[in-house]
Amino acid sequence: MNPRRKLERLAQLPDEEISLSEGALWIAAESRPDLDVPGCLARLHALAEKLRPGIASRLSQRAKIEALNEGLFNSEGYSGNSSDYSNPQNSDLDRVLETRLGIPITLSILYVDIANRLDLRCRGVGFPGHFLVKAFPDETEVLIDPFAGQTVDIADCKARLARATKGRVAFQSQMLDATPSKEILQRLLRNLKLIYLRNKNYETALGCSERILLLAGDDLSELRDRALIYRELDCAGAALADLDRYLAFKPRDPQAAALSGLAEALRKEAPTLN
Repeated sequence: MNPRRKLERLAQLPDEEISLSEGALWIAAESRPDLDVPGCLARLHALAEKLRPGIASRLSQRAKIEALNEGLFNSEGYSGNSSDYSNPQNSDLDRVLETRLGIPITLSILYVDIANRLDLRCRGVGFPGHFLVKAFPDETEVLIDPFAGQTVDIADCKARLARATKGRVAFQSQMLDATPSKEILQRLLRNLKLIYLRNKNYETALGCSERILLLAGDDLSELRDRALIYRELDCAGAALADLDRYLAFKPRDPQAAALSGLAEALRKEAPTLN
C-alpha cells in the first residue's frame, strides 16, 4: 500500500466523507510503511465498543458526552503529553493509541472518531494554538479539550488565546467554528513539518509540505515554504519553480524583495545543481 496514494484518494472524497482517523494513519504510515492501518482502525472500533455500554445507558446526549469524557480520559487514561510535547510520535495516531498520550490535534482526531462510532455528533475545531472538539448534544454546543481531558467554555478559550498571543490577537467567535477535515489533516502535517524543520530534517519536512499541497491544492504560502525547503536540499530548479509561481501571485508580499533576490540567486545556481 502506498500511503501517499491512499491519502490522495481520501482527499478526493467530499469533506464530510473523509475519515480523519484514516487520514491521520496514512500520514503516519509514510514514515513507517509497515504500519497496519486497517489494524489500527479495528483498534479504534474496539475502543468505541468497549465504551459503548457506559454511554448507551445515559438518557440525554449531554450525559452521553459526559460518559465519553469519563471513559476516554479517566477510565482509559488518554491525556496530553506535556512532558514530551514536541516528540513527532505525538502526531502519529497509532502511537497515541498505544501510549495514550498525544497533542491536542491527535487526541481530538481520536475523540471525534470514537464519538462518531457511538453516534455522537462531534467536530474538530482548529482554535488558534490549541485544537479542540465541539460536540452538539441536545441542539447545544459543548467544547472539549482532549489534551486537558475536560470541557471548556468561551471564557477559557479567550484566556488561552490571550496567553498564547500575549494579547495581540482578539478573540472572534468564528475561531470556534468546526474545521473541515482536509484542513485538519493539513494542520497535522504543518505541526510535523515545523518539528522536522527545527531538527533540520529537510527531506522529511519536504514530504510534509508535498502532502499539504496534495490536500490544499495551490496553497501559495505552502508553495513558498516548499521552495525554501528545496533550497535547503540544494534543489535549485524545483525551488525556483515554486518561488516564481508564488511571486507571480503575490508580488506585493512584504518579503517579495528578499524572495525575488533569492529567486535570482537560484536562477544562477539551477543549471549547475539540477
